Parts: sequence; structure tokens; C-alpha cells
Amino acid sequence: MIRHATFAALAVAASLMTTPAAADCSQEVALAVMSQGKQPFLRKETNMITESGPVKMTVEYQTPNRMRQIVEPIGGTGPRVESVVVDEKAWTNSGQGWTLLPAAETDMLLQYMIKSIAQVYQEVGKFECLGAETLEGEKVRAYRGLDPDPPTDMPEEMRQMPSTAQKNEAVRMVYLNPETGLPVRSILARQGHLDKPLFKEVYTYPDKIEIEPPKDVIEPPKTDGGQ
Repeated sequence: MIRHATFAALAVAASLMTTPAAADCSQEVALAVMSQGKQPFLRKETNMITESGPVKMTVEYQTPNRMRQIVEPIGGTGPRVESVVVDEKAWTNSGQGWTLLPAAETDMLLQYMIKSIAQVYQEVGKFECLGAETLEGEKVRAYRGLDPDPPTDMPEEMRQMPSTAQKNEAVRMVYLNPETGLPVRSILARQGHLDKPLFKEVYTYPDKIEIEPPKDVIEPPKTDGGQ
């Protein structure tokens, strides 16, 4: 469901491992992911397949404590859900006005934000180098994941794919900008179908992102305490 998708995103990372198939580049990917979380402004645009169909999610960060997330179905089925996090508060709007999120959902968004922009070296997966490539006209360095199981940070919809798709067919790819060393894209796709990913996340680093608490927040109904 779209509601569940608002709390999901793929956190791509890497850790050390030696492989005879290609040079071990886990450290390069790990450092790139850690550097990404230190950028003052970050935008992630994600396309993924969920139980309710294809979904696009755009997440913007004004680090260290502000986030805006927009989840919308591709094809027009279901509501567009926008969420905003500022400090310790979170609000959401699914087309009927802004409301303050309950504590439990606020905590989920806060933890998602923290995990997305403060990944640590020890949490990352394993990657091998594939070298320089050109991706949609952009020069990048490509890295292929070597994890035998889907990463724990992967959205639940992706983790519950049939095991044959996950372990026997699915490929994780990360692409870095060769000049800045920052991630520009990550995907999860079946072998031989990298052009049709099941999950694609594109990263950009704007000069400015402004995220403020929403205006005209609808106050929750007040209880009279039996009076």
C-alpha cells in the first residue's frame, strides 16, 4: 500500500570482501554512501514495484533534521501522500489537508530519515568493481553487489519478492560520479534486464532545498473528557 511505501526506501551501501571475480571495491562504495549523508542537501527519486503497483517516491533532505517525502502511484491509482519532518515532529497530507502524525508514525519517519543520511561503514554490503560506464550520457563508475541475501535496509516489498528473483536473478548495482565520488544511481534488477529495474533510485545534490513545517495544519478533534 502507498501508506506503507512512505516508510520505505533502499539504503545502498557496501563493506569489505575479497573476490577472485573482480577487484574488491566495497570500501569505495561504503565511503561514497557515507559521504552522501554528509551533504547539506540531497534528493532521492525512487521508482519501485509494490503490492499495489508501481510507485514513485521523492525524498528531499535538508540535513541534518529536515525531510520531505512524496509518494505517488504511477498510473493514477491511489492517493498522493506527502510527509514532512522537521526536528522531532512530522506531518502528512494525503489530499485532505495537513495533519500532525501520531507518535508511532513520527518515530518511523524519524528513524528512516536518520538511517538514510547517517549510514555507517559497518552496515554496508559487498561490491565488486565493473569499471567505467556511460549511463544515459553520463560517465559513471559501476559496482555490482555480491550479497547472497537482500539487504535488511531494502523496502519490504523488495525483500518479499520470490526467492528465485532475489537470490538467483536479482542484481544490485550502484553507480558513482567519477569526479565527486558521490552515488548517482542504484538499482535492483533481474539478470540481463538492467534497463528494466524492479527498483531504481536516482540521487542529486541541489544547491538549496528549503523544508518548513506545513501551514494550515488541521487540528485533531478534541475530547471533552466526559464533560
